Amino acid sequence: MKLKTYMCPSMEVALKNIRSELGPDAVIISTLNEGDMIRVTAACENIHDHIIVQKTEPRVYSESETKNTLCHMLSYHQVPAETGDSLISKSCQMDTKILKKGIGSLFEKLFSFQSLTYKTSDLVPQQIMLAGPVGVGKTVTLAKIASEYKLLNKPVEIISADYLKAGAAEQIQLYANALEVPLTFVQTPSELEAKLEKSLPGVIYLIDTPGTNSLNEIEVSLLTDFILAAKQAPYLVLSAGTDPFEMRDLASAFKDLGCTRLIMTRFDAAKRFGGLLTVLHEECLEFSAMSCGPEIGNRLKSATPENLVTALNKYLPDTICPSSSQKPQQTLSPNPNTIKTPINKPISNTLKPEPELPAWIKGVMEARKA
Repeated sequence: MKLKTYMCPSMEVALKNIRSELGPDAVIISTLNEGDMIRVTAACENIHDHIIVQKTEPRVYSESETKNTLCHMLSYHQVPAETGDSLISKSCQMDTKILKKGIGSLFEKLFSFQSLTYKTSDLVPQQIMLAGPVGVGKTVTLAKIASEYKLLNKPVEIISADYLKAGAAEQIQLYANALEVPLTFVQTPSELEAKLEKSLPGVIYLIDTPGTNSLNEIEVSLLTDFILAAKQAPYLVLSAGTDPFEMRDLASAFKDLGCTRLIMTRFDAAKRFGGLLTVLHEECLEFSAMSCGPEIGNRLKSATPENLVTALNKYLPDTICPSSSQKPQQTLSPNPNTIKTPINKPISNTLKPEPELPAWIKGVMEARKA
């Protein structure tokens, strides 16, 4: 691991130097104000990874390998059975070319991805609004977005309506000071509307809403009024590791308020992401960004099929891909002319040669029962 300390006049300058020298995966370890300067210590695991790019030929997978990988992921990440069965059924209907490109290509067809971009326009003001339950990391995510615009030398302003949670105002004020961006507090939807009516062309306005309990009608009504005042569909922010059923209900409630895009936080603090897969499939939300860690120097990752696969594979037990010296299990590559039981004994040939469900799916179902 490479450690380096920077003495800079501002956090903005420090971030630029860190990204330039250590690459986009650099992590900020500590910050300390020393008079008019700021001391920032950053670390990078592989300092040359962002400089040296090795081109490799894309791997070709077998259909059964991709399907079995999907089954293994659904099982480990504890995706609800109904959702898992639906994803498996859809994968069986996919074109062979898609399956041979691997699980990433399959995810691209199963889920919707719309990466958060940082495009700007000098002609009109732009807005990004975040919404979600209390404690999911909206404010930190907003600060990370602000840091990206600062790196692009684009004018950005934060508007915070999150005044209900204790310490929320102090937290966003610290981030705004560190990034040297203007900060405005609003307490009512009418104040937000009045502020946005004075928006300047070319400025990006980042709006932080109060953490909302989707079961509290008063809080939901207040968030609705803020959304109407901004005339902006917000990004939904949820934290990884949440129970899949709870996350699905949360996503459904916020989707009714106009949230169609999802930013997921705490990827560094969870091992299973069944809730994420459930929400992407059941609620058809567009996956936009992935956040790791509370430090604003840990930039958001684009939500892409490849990045999602990397996150799902991080703690995935390697039990589905046998070594080259091992013979693959029969249930992973079914013989279309023979149906086999979980103990691999053929059933009488008087049965239909093609079962209602492929044998590899039946194997997964039997495993679930066990």
